[in-house]
Parts: sequence; C-alpha cells; structure tokens
Amino acid sequence: MYRAKESVEYGHEDRHFMNADGYIRLSATDLTNHLVCHHLTSLDLAVVTHERPAPTWRSPDLWVLQKRGEEHEAAYLAHLQRAGLSVMNVQEIADEDRAWAETCAAMNGGAPVIAQATLAHGRWFGRADVLRRVERPSDLGTWSYEVYDCKLARETKAATVLQLSLYSDLLAAVQGVLPEWMYVVPPDVDFEAESYRVLDFAAYYRYIKARLEKAVDAAHGSAASHVAGQGVGGPGRSGEDMGHPLG
Repeated sequence: MYRAKESVEYGHEDRHFMNADGYIRLSATDLTNHLVCHHLTSLDLAVVTHERPAPTWRSPDLWVLQKRGEEHEAAYLAHLQRAGLSVMNVQEIADEDRAWAETCAAMNGGAPVIAQATLAHGRWFGRADVLRRVERPSDLGTWSYEVYDCKLARETKAATVLQLSLYSDLLAAVQGVLPEWMYVVPPDVDFEAESYRVLDFAAYYRYIKARLEKAVDAAHGSAASHVAGQGVGGPGRSGEDMGHPLG
C-alpha cells in the first residue's frame, strides 16, 4: 500500500508512498495483511496518508526470516540453472517502470525463468518470486508463464494461496490467458514444487480482494484509490478496458 513518489521504511519491509497523483496502490502484502487483521489495513492506510507516523521498530526475527527466504530463493534458482535453464533476474532493478519493462521484454522473448518478476494492473502491483515458461499458447506466442513462490514453511497457508492468486491474476493481464497452475517451492533438497489449480481458489481470492478494495475506498474515497492510468500496460499506461479472468 503506497503512494508515489516518496519512499519511507517501516515495519518489516520497505513501503513506497505515492504523493504525486494522490492514489493508493495495493500489493500482495496488503492483501494478506487484510486477511489476517482488518485493523492492520486501517493502520497501514493511516501511515500512507500521513495521519500517523510510521513505526520505526524492526523485528530482528523477521529480518532473519527474510534473509533465509532470500537464500532459499537463490538456492532454487541455482537448482534451475544446474538443470540447464537460463534465468533472467530483475531483482536489482529498483525503478518500477524499468523493472516492469524488463519483465515484459523477458516474457515476450520467451525466457525460461524470470526471477522477481514485476507485475502491475490497475491499483495492484507485485513482484513474483519466479515465473516459469510453459508450452501453453497465450498472447505472447506458443508459450505462457506460471507463478512459483519460494516459502520456508512446510505447510502452505491461506496467505500464500492469496499471494499466488494475485500474481496469477496480474500475470493474466500481461499474457492474455490465466495460468492453469500456481506453485509453492518448499525448502526440500530436490525443490519439488506443490501445485495448486488457480481456478480452485478464484472465488476466495476475489472475495478477499474486493473486501480490501472496499475498505480502502470507504476510508479515503474514490480519489484516494484513483488508478490514474496505471493499467495492464504497466506504470503510467492504461489497460483497464482489458478483460480480467479473476478480477
């Protein structure tokens, strides 16, 4: 949850606020936070709109978990490279416009693996851990992509399914077809991914997503959540008229 183009750090992650156009964009973290606690959404909104100061305390435990998560993802990418797959990694690209453009270019070029893929549609934005190419036709060509999320937990939680559903939704806006499957990669030696059918969780995802959007709109009005041209064409481009399989 952020506004452009002012950057502030709080809690366990970096948050980026947007002031220029006065709208609020939402991420997978906002979606899962809302699932866990409605009040947390209210607190985040208050920070975004500068109604309360951002927390300054950072949990050392969460920092450790973040580092372990990064190591797990890096190990999975190394595993894919050992299997002969080339990896396009946009992790180091901080600029949102450029990261989105590089992700789309990699998808259009048919890259086998895209790490930290930047996805955006409407008010929603996110970075998926890994996109992997599958031989299923889409607007890209004879191929399309599916989402893989690297998680340390041995059991997949509802929040992870929501996050994967959002990324699959955003991915559909780019490639013109909804991914059939989404995957969780646990920290096993062989990195055997757990598969989940996207449509099996579509109704649940739509419900939580709509509930969060309604909460944001009710708290700050339509102007606060104004999309301002942030569509499927990426940041600063319009794509709201395109069909959305899960939206």
